[in-house]
Amino acid sequence: MKTAKYQQVIDWVNAGIASGNLKSGDRLETEQEISRRFGLSRQTVRHALSILEQDGTLERIQGSGSYVKERRRARTAEVTLSRTVTIISSYLDGYIFPRLLKSMVDTLQKEGYSSRIMFTSNQVEKERSLLEEILAEGARDPMIVEPVMSGLPSPNVDYYQKISDCGVPILFFNSFYPDLDIPHVCMNDEEAGRIATDYVISQGHRKIAGIFKADDGQGRYRYKGYLKALYAAGIRFQESRVCWIDTQEQRQMCENSERILERLAGCTACVCYNDEVAHRLTKICAGKFIRIPQELSVVSIDNSELARLNGVPLTSVVHPMEIMGKKVAENLLRMIENPDYPATFEFVPDIKIRESVIPLSQTEFVSGKGMP
Repeated sequence: MKTAKYQQVIDWVNAGIASGNLKSGDRLETEQEISRRFGLSRQTVRHALSILEQDGTLERIQGSGSYVKERRRARTAEVTLSRTVTIISSYLDGYIFPRLLKSMVDTLQKEGYSSRIMFTSNQVEKERSLLEEILAEGARDPMIVEPVMSGLPSPNVDYYQKISDCGVPILFFNSFYPDLDIPHVCMNDEEAGRIATDYVISQGHRKIAGIFKADDGQGRYRYKGYLKALYAAGIRFQESRVCWIDTQEQRQMCENSERILERLAGCTACVCYNDEVAHRLTKICAGKFIRIPQELSVVSIDNSELARLNGVPLTSVVHPMEIMGKKVAENLLRMIENPDYPATFEFVPDIKIRESVIPLSQTEFVSGKGMP
């Protein structure tokens, strides 16, 4: 029987992996180069690569190419997972975490799993000590983890890799480390930033500031969504209107009010990283007799109780909190049953409209002058 033409490409890739010439993470030749190598059409090559992608041999990244995918080691018979799930979170008392964590624990409990919760306080050193403790224990608990400062390169990724190599399932929530091939469940933060910015644009605003967190991955993606909305609306981006803060600076925003207000000068609206940032911005504005929304419209992300109870109730993109917690737990349970289960999931958010945004025509600076 004559071998199908595309099979030549499949055999070539598999032979390269078997011989060690192609290793995990290696980039394949381009479709055009493979076409020339075998004298095949690009359509035939594309079909072969598609088959290799479907069986988990390759991973195709749009605009970049095809890469050899790291094959997860099958869980050995010697590795018996415990019925306790270790949950590592940044905080317990934040406005999101109590509801999110309770939903996780309740879902796990219904399936006969207990939970052990640890906290990092969003500190790299604390994260490392917890991971060292888990490895010293023998790493048998399935893990749900919120990464620490995921907007920065992490010195702790090797610890996660070691735990994963032991056959222990790990699922990130809220964010993820892009250097690790570990699944995550979170909100689509780029969409959250875009939706927030789109809303103030729909109200006629064009001079739109942004306050984003630099050390969390969510901040980077929300900023990306902010840019995407500006470009789509034909609004020229101005770097001077963006204020970057880190975890420590977020807690001390009122002490840094002059720097923040300098970035917002001339703007009629501001997109905030989350409700906590928006709440603190409200306090800063009140101290400077800047009225929200009459002089500055403010839109936020998370739709927490803080958004509803803020001095001026905040228009805010909705974080799925309890629904996310349930989804995280459910996907980890599926990973326990099947190590190859594709557990990554990103929620597409909606927005809750309140009083913190008004149309540009109703502001005191309709001339376009913006906030003083």
